Amino acid sequence: MQNPIILNDGMFTVVGKDVENYNAITRPSLTYWQDAWTRLKKNKVAMLGLFIIIFYIIMAIIGPYLNSMDYRTTNSTATDQLPSLKHWFGTDSLGRDLWVRIWLGARVSLTIGFAVTLLNQIIGIIIGGISGYFGGAVDMIIMRIIDVLYGIPSLIVAILVMMVRGGSGMTSLIIAMVIIGWIGSARFVRGQVLQLKNQEFVLASKVLGASSMRIILKHLIPNMMGLLITNITMAIPGAIFGEAFLSYIGIGIQPPDTSWGQLAQAGSQTFRVYPWEMFLPSFFISTTMLSLNLLGDGLRDALDPKMRGSSR
Repeated sequence: MQNPIILNDGMFTVVGKDVENYNAITRPSLTYWQDAWTRLKKNKVAMLGLFIIIFYIIMAIIGPYLNSMDYRTTNSTATDQLPSLKHWFGTDSLGRDLWVRIWLGARVSLTIGFAVTLLNQIIGIIIGGISGYFGGAVDMIIMRIIDVLYGIPSLIVAILVMMVRGGSGMTSLIIAMVIIGWIGSARFVRGQVLQLKNQEFVLASKVLGASSMRIILKHLIPNMMGLLITNITMAIPGAIFGEAFLSYIGIGIQPPDTSWGQLAQAGSQTFRVYPWEMFLPSFFISTTMLSLNLLGDGLRDALDPKMRGSSR
């Protein structure tokens, strides 16, 4: 049996206490959005995606004016040229400057991507919020309608809209992609509302006499705003790809107007001989979608309160 250890005062050191910093706040007081921005800035990959998207938006605005060429003007003596000091991205099969057409295409593709996503989210928030909040017969009717629409291929809807409208411009594309594009957002919002509507703060608002619309707009939607922003960021690449696909198969933007999808479709016809004419729009489509996905992943982590402790 081991001998017991005898402790005495000489075996200890008095550390004392720092009275000045005893009640100091170790973490600065930040709002929810300030804290989310701080965490997002620490995500280098997400910030790279954000930088690329901002750069593309700026170039879509000013890029066509950095070159004196016109995107409609053809030149039979300068067809399919490699990038040069005169034509920075080369020329297409009709001799049109690809630099100007690329950035005008970015203007169209990004506008359609952001507009379609925003409209889909607005419609989805309204329908999904009503369905999830009121429930019962209202929820059943709305969800059955959504189930029917969900079974209709979006490509068929887009083709029908183009035929009915008799055009293939930006407005027709946006309408075609919005008609049933809000379904995913409505389902997402409905699920979130079902989780939140029985929380204490919602019940308190009902007791105080708040209207249903006020509860939806002032309490439910703000409490899922972080998830909605992430959902929007992740949905924009799908809208951009949808526009590119429709233009690629010939029912989207038509010449002489241009978009990234239309440029890729034109470049695919001469791909074996002049591959850069397809690589250029494909590169911008790919990097835009990748950047938005990386940014969406970063926003998902930054806006998640559960991740707050890991950022210290």
